[in-house]
Amino acid sequence: MTRETDPKSAVPRYLPVDVEAELSVLSALLTTPELFLDITSMLNADDFGVSNHQDIYRAALLCDQNGQPVDAITIADTLRRTKKLVKIGGQKTIDTLIERGGAVDNVMHHAAIVLDKSKLRKLLTVGRSIAGSAISPEAEASKVLAEAESQVFQLGKERTGGSMLDMNQAVPLLLDSLAKAQSSSLVGVSTGMHGLDKITGGLQGGQLVILAARPAMGKSALGVQIARHIAETTQSYVPVLSYEMGTVEIATRMLATATGCDLLRLKGGDLPEGMERKIAVAANELRSLSVLIDDSPPETIGGVRSAMRRLARRGPIGAIVIDYLQLMSGETRFMQDSRNQEVSEISRGLKRLATELNVPIIALSQLNRQLEQRQNKRPGLSDLRESGSLEQDANIVLFLYREHVYNPSVHPEKTELIVAKQRNGPLGTIRLRFEGSCTRFSEDSTPFAYTGGGNLFR
Repeated sequence: MTRETDPKSAVPRYLPVDVEAELSVLSALLTTPELFLDITSMLNADDFGVSNHQDIYRAALLCDQNGQPVDAITIADTLRRTKKLVKIGGQKTIDTLIERGGAVDNVMHHAAIVLDKSKLRKLLTVGRSIAGSAISPEAEASKVLAEAESQVFQLGKERTGGSMLDMNQAVPLLLDSLAKAQSSSLVGVSTGMHGLDKITGGLQGGQLVILAARPAMGKSALGVQIARHIAETTQSYVPVLSYEMGTVEIATRMLATATGCDLLRLKGGDLPEGMERKIAVAANELRSLSVLIDDSPPETIGGVRSAMRRLARRGPIGAIVIDYLQLMSGETRFMQDSRNQEVSEISRGLKRLATELNVPIIALSQLNRQLEQRQNKRPGLSDLRESGSLEQDANIVLFLYREHVYNPSVHPEKTELIVAKQRNGPLGTIRLRFEGSCTRFSEDSTPFAYTGGGNLFR
């Protein structure tokens, strides 16, 4: 195997690269802009083996990210502004791709070839990494094997959002009388929390809602609970993009919340006596939900945008829940100096997506660790992790705070849902109860009486 370079592609010949397939994809992209969504749902910029092809594809992604049409003129202009046009061979390269004429009918097949070669190149990289680890004097077989399995598994995962599971059977669920009364006075969709709905008027299309908390506060549980309520009350799709929990784990939590059954017992198959019927009924109701769960969603904001656009073609979207924002990646991370800038790009992208699809996006977020060092650990806007742009881009910022996590003498169910920012409305705090055993939040005005002690499921 030689390292001789092919002048045509400027790629070492030993690397798996199909230059013709890459040219065909780029040509189709330039001549048939409507293929953009389909192509970008499959390919990232680094899937192209030729550096110049990566630059052209990234320019197309930047055009879309900035709200511009994706065509030959805007792509060339973006390359010029990013000082990459001369590098790729100038306007002549763009013109040559246009003249080439993409094989539109076969472009997705050609894109699959590009992706396949990309995975082969990454396998080579992983192989070298594994070999380097194995010959290290400090190497331990079990650790090297575990790392090898992890890296190969990550390569095998699909990045197209194809794991989204449709639970909707188009069987509408009746709203209870309170939800009906709420819906008549709301300008947006109900969250199922009367106090929050009263302050916000419901979540509205185009809003970016940040739900932030430190670990163990229950933000994932609240996000899923709100997703279920919106699905029940609107009969529209509510995708939950989970970068942390698996589909079965999310579904188990939903079942525990619906039945009040202890989550740990439910996971272990230790069903309380007499609960079988109730669990069966609740499970059947879950099957009718228009909730979509994706436990291996696209990593980048561009990938999420493509997936949600495709979903919008299928039917109306009630809301989008993302768990959680800091586990996403920006499209242009290769150009940026810090994680703060990358998170800023992600938040801007989510805000644009909310506006484009006219749906509320609920993005869960972590808070800075420095909060733990303060005596007063109730969160504020300055505690948003990694980016001040989260506060700037968000229409609403919510904080979830349970004092019991820090002070065992406080009742474990006592929870505050703090509306810390609202662009067009009042601020305030909603008092909630958190039933940790079944991960369920509810509103209750009755006093908390607690003497301390006992275990808390977080």
